[in-house]
Amino acid sequence: MTRALAHRGPDDERFLGDVLGFRRLSIIDLGGGAQPMKGCGDHWLVFNGEIYNFRELRAALRARHPFRTESDSEVILHLFEEKGPDCVRELDGMFAFAVWDAGGRTLFAARDRLGKKPFYYRHEGESFVFASELAAIEGSRDVDPEALEAYLALGYVPAPLSIARGIRKLPPAHRLRFDGRDVRVERYWEPRLAPEERPAGEWRERIVGALTRAVRKRLVADVPLGAFLSGGIDSSIVAGLMRREGPARTFSIGFEDARFDETRYARDAAGAFGTEHREMRVLPDAAEALPLLVERHGEPFGDYSCIPTYYLSKKTREHVTVALSGDGGDELFAGYTRHRAIARMARLRRWPAPLLAAAAVALKPWRTNYGQRARRLLAGSRRPLSALFQDIVTVFTPEMRRELGLEGRDEPWIAGPFEASGGDPVAAAAYADLVSYLPGDILAKVDIASMACSLEVRCPFLDTEVVELALRIPSRLRLGKRILKDAFRDLLPPSILRRRKMGFTPPLAAWFRGGLRPLLVESMASLERRGVFEPAPLRRLLSEHLSGAADHRDRLFFLLVFELWSARFAGGVRLREEA
Repeated sequence: MTRALAHRGPDDERFLGDVLGFRRLSIIDLGGGAQPMKGCGDHWLVFNGEIYNFRELRAALRARHPFRTESDSEVILHLFEEKGPDCVRELDGMFAFAVWDAGGRTLFAARDRLGKKPFYYRHEGESFVFASELAAIEGSRDVDPEALEAYLALGYVPAPLSIARGIRKLPPAHRLRFDGRDVRVERYWEPRLAPEERPAGEWRERIVGALTRAVRKRLVADVPLGAFLSGGIDSSIVAGLMRREGPARTFSIGFEDARFDETRYARDAAGAFGTEHREMRVLPDAAEALPLLVERHGEPFGDYSCIPTYYLSKKTREHVTVALSGDGGDELFAGYTRHRAIARMARLRRWPAPLLAAAAVALKPWRTNYGQRARRLLAGSRRPLSALFQDIVTVFTPEMRRELGLEGRDEPWIAGPFEASGGDPVAAAAYADLVSYLPGDILAKVDIASMACSLEVRCPFLDTEVVELALRIPSRLRLGKRILKDAFRDLLPPSILRRRKMGFTPPLAAWFRGGLRPLLVESMASLERRGVFEPAPLRRLLSEHLSGAADHRDRLFFLLVFELWSARFAGGVRLREEA
């Protein structure tokens, strides 16, 4: 198991008999933080992540607990010895950890509030196995039908599911106890929308203060640090605040196709801040990394920005061991196109039904993904907003999945959080992304891509203070990052403030018709032979995309990755429940 995780911890490997194993990426207390780590009694710890308030916690614990190291790991151990399971409430950081009580023969585990660090586990009778990646857990890869439906709908498998039946993910903000027979899982924290009416100037001041403190906390390390810099609002704020604290290194990645290339904006930001900046470009053959990324994820993952994220991490790791990123800004400050779309849909619902139907017909010639989705939304605009938002984020609709031969069940992963967050459609959409898309897609992508290169990534926007502050700001100020841009107008260059949002994605539609066409055609043929899905829709999707009749890049990438995953794990995979 530890050999399968060697890339996550290239610096050390140690064991506690046949109970615990650990691979270490040394960040703090390079010589003294070895794990598994023993506490004062029978407690042993394995821990993945960083605790940013470990110095304050250690100062409070020192009078009652002897410390042997300067590491944040030892703080978790002594805090657990004093507080038990409630220790997680005092931890400020990103973490997945387990504490083994050798005397009581029980295991306690927890995952951080927003799901920065992963935790997979399998429980069978008296056996409990856990790891940071699915590939490290041996056993069958019988596909969970519900997980397959979710993957085709969303492009990721949401917790607590994994693609493998019998293997689960511990959800974010949850803790777990195994007593040798039973597993009990419970939530210990939940992000809550609590909008308050305050002057905009007060919100701006609070945002600047909270993010400044969040960046400062994440600069504690005994190894070199840098920052990802795309040239977008979020990464530019993080890099700018980092530079205010001292010298800073920044890294960006671009594409030859200017429509997808952001490096000119990254250079603008780096020049304005005065960072030591490096950039690289990704060509279509970058998809050679796909088999590696499939291996590391251990389950299908359909966000194709994992390719540039991996290469950005690889380049960054040549110079630093820790990188700060702007992840989380879109979810907290309603920055995605779909947040504006749901606001428009809420207004369009007041239009007469015949006018909406006519608008849907007018969009029929549009062949892009956005055109297809807009037409579908207009045609069903009288449905609940939660259902419309789920349509926006769904790639394979229930009808499309039924055409492929699956059950085509409705998925609760998006509509549930949307409905639970109240009546404000923008706040509800951003909240749904915060608790589903962020941990299931964005953070999983960054964790896998960066740790494949032995690089640690820290996210100041996901600081608990920042999250709870953002959820108190009315959505009209958050939509399109309005309040965020205003708060940092003195920091950001004009070109960054004026630019439109651009996703961190490669030109995949063109790649599939060009350099990646052979891989796509071969993989789709192999998938058809595998017999998982009905062949007719597979052929139609491929034909329409290659001819230019439609843009199916998302759906084809989902299917391509599923085939690569199936081929990698084919020895133990049964793809149909009846098999």
